[in-house]
Amino acid sequence: MKFIVCAILGLTALSGCSPASATPAVPQESMKGYELYSWESDGTWYFSLLIGTNRLKTLEEIQAPDVALQGIDELKPMLESLASGQYVTWMAVDPLAFPPEEIIQQVEKICRDQGLNLSIVE
Repeated sequence: MKFIVCAILGLTALSGCSPASATPAVPQESMKGYELYSWESDGTWYFSLLIGTNRLKTLEEIQAPDVALQGIDELKPMLESLASGQYVTWMAVDPLAFPPEEIIQQVEKICRDQGLNLSIVE
Protein backbone atom coordinates (compact mmCIF):
# COMPACT_ATOMS: atom_id res chain seq x y z
CA MET A 1 0.00 0.00 0.00
CA LYS A 2 2.83 2.41 0.88
CA PHE A 3 4.40 1.71 -2.51
CA ILE A 4 1.20 2.67 -4.34
CA VAL A 5 0.85 5.92 -2.38
CA CYS A 6 4.50 6.81 -3.05
CA ALA A 7 4.11 6.00 -6.74
CA ILE A 8 0.99 8.14 -7.04
CA LEU A 9 2.67 11.06 -5.23
CA GLY A 10 5.74 10.73 -7.43
CA LEU A 11 3.71 10.71 -10.64
CA THR A 12 1.64 13.65 -9.43
CA ALA A 13 4.79 15.65 -8.74
CA LEU A 14 6.26 14.79 -12.15
CA SER A 15 3.09 15.70 -14.01
CA GLY A 16 3.66 19.36 -13.11
CA CYS A 17 7.04 19.40 -14.84
CA SER A 18 7.27 20.86 -18.29
CA PRO A 19 10.10 21.38 -20.74
CA ALA A 20 12.06 24.63 -20.56
CA SER A 21 10.68 27.38 -22.75
CA ALA A 22 12.69 28.96 -25.52
CA THR A 23 12.11 32.41 -24.03
CA PRO A 24 14.42 33.27 -21.15
CA ALA A 25 12.50 33.37 -17.89
CA VAL A 26 13.06 36.26 -15.53
CA PRO A 27 11.58 36.10 -12.03
CA GLN A 28 9.29 38.97 -11.08
CA GLU A 29 11.31 40.10 -8.05
CA SER A 30 15.02 40.27 -7.35
CA MET A 31 16.60 41.52 -4.14
CA LYS A 32 19.45 43.07 -6.14
CA GLY A 33 17.36 44.27 -9.06
CA TYR A 34 18.19 43.55 -12.68
CA GLU A 35 20.99 44.35 -15.08
CA LEU A 36 20.18 45.36 -18.64
CA TYR A 37 22.82 45.15 -21.36
CA SER A 38 22.69 46.08 -25.05
CA TRP A 39 24.85 45.62 -28.12
CA GLU A 40 24.60 45.94 -31.86
CA SER A 41 25.43 43.19 -34.32
CA ASP A 42 24.94 43.36 -38.10
CA GLY A 43 22.55 46.31 -37.79
CA THR A 44 20.35 44.68 -35.14
CA TRP A 45 20.20 45.69 -31.47
CA TYR A 46 20.27 42.93 -28.87
CA PHE A 47 19.53 43.06 -25.15
CA SER A 48 19.92 40.83 -22.13
CA LEU A 49 18.10 41.26 -18.85
CA LEU A 50 19.89 39.45 -16.04
CA ILE A 51 19.34 39.15 -12.31
CA GLY A 52 21.52 41.62 -10.42
CA THR A 53 24.51 40.29 -8.51
CA ASN A 54 27.54 41.63 -6.68
CA ARG A 55 29.89 40.58 -9.46
CA LEU A 56 30.55 41.65 -13.01
CA LYS A 57 29.03 39.43 -15.67
CA THR A 58 31.25 37.99 -18.38
CA LEU A 59 30.59 38.86 -22.00
CA GLU A 60 29.74 35.18 -22.57
CA GLU A 61 27.02 35.35 -19.89
CA ILE A 62 25.61 38.61 -21.23
CA GLN A 63 25.49 37.48 -24.86
CA ALA A 64 24.56 33.83 -24.29
CA PRO A 65 22.01 32.67 -26.89
CA ASP A 66 19.54 31.59 -24.18
CA VAL A 67 19.36 35.13 -22.71
CA ALA A 68 19.94 37.34 -25.76
CA LEU A 69 16.83 39.23 -26.81
CA GLN A 70 16.62 40.48 -30.39
CA GLY A 71 15.25 43.99 -30.55
CA ILE A 72 12.80 45.96 -28.48
CA ASP A 73 9.97 43.54 -29.39
CA GLU A 74 11.65 40.74 -27.42
CA LEU A 75 12.84 43.01 -24.59
CA LYS A 76 9.46 44.61 -23.92
CA PRO A 77 7.62 41.51 -22.59
CA MET A 78 10.58 40.69 -20.36
CA LEU A 79 10.48 44.15 -18.78
CA GLU A 80 6.70 43.97 -18.51
CA SER A 81 7.01 40.69 -16.59
CA LEU A 82 8.92 42.41 -13.78
CA ALA A 83 7.09 43.60 -10.68
CA SER A 84 6.51 47.31 -10.32
CA GLY A 85 9.13 48.97 -8.13
CA GLN A 86 12.01 46.76 -9.26
CA TYR A 87 15.35 48.38 -10.10
CA VAL A 88 16.88 47.96 -13.55
CA THR A 89 20.43 49.16 -14.16
CA TRP A 90 21.36 49.55 -17.84
CA MET A 91 25.10 49.26 -18.42
CA ALA A 92 27.24 49.32 -21.55
CA VAL A 93 30.82 48.34 -20.82
CA ASP A 94 33.12 47.87 -23.79
CA PRO A 95 32.42 46.16 -26.23
CA LEU A 96 28.74 46.64 -25.37
CA ALA A 97 26.99 49.90 -26.30
CA PHE A 98 23.82 51.89 -25.90
CA PRO A 99 21.44 52.00 -28.85
CA PRO A 100 20.33 55.21 -30.57
CA GLU A 101 18.35 57.72 -28.49
CA GLU A 102 15.04 56.62 -30.05
CA ILE A 103 15.44 53.07 -28.70
CA ILE A 104 16.63 54.36 -25.30
CA GLN A 105 13.45 56.44 -25.08
CA GLN A 106 11.32 53.39 -25.89
CA VAL A 107 12.99 51.40 -23.10
CA GLU A 108 12.56 54.32 -20.69
CA LYS A 109 8.84 54.49 -21.54
CA ILE A 110 8.33 50.75 -21.05
CA CYS A 111 10.05 50.95 -17.66
CA ARG A 112 8.09 54.05 -16.65
CA ASP A 113 4.77 52.44 -17.69
CA GLN A 114 5.67 49.28 -15.74
CA GLY A 115 6.72 51.24 -12.64
CA LEU A 116 10.35 50.12 -12.89
CA ASN A 117 13.23 52.22 -11.59
CA LEU A 118 15.60 52.48 -14.56
CA SER A 119 19.16 53.77 -14.09
CA ILE A 120 21.37 54.25 -17.12
CA VAL A 121 25.06 53.93 -16.23
CA GLU A 122 27.35 55.43 -18.85
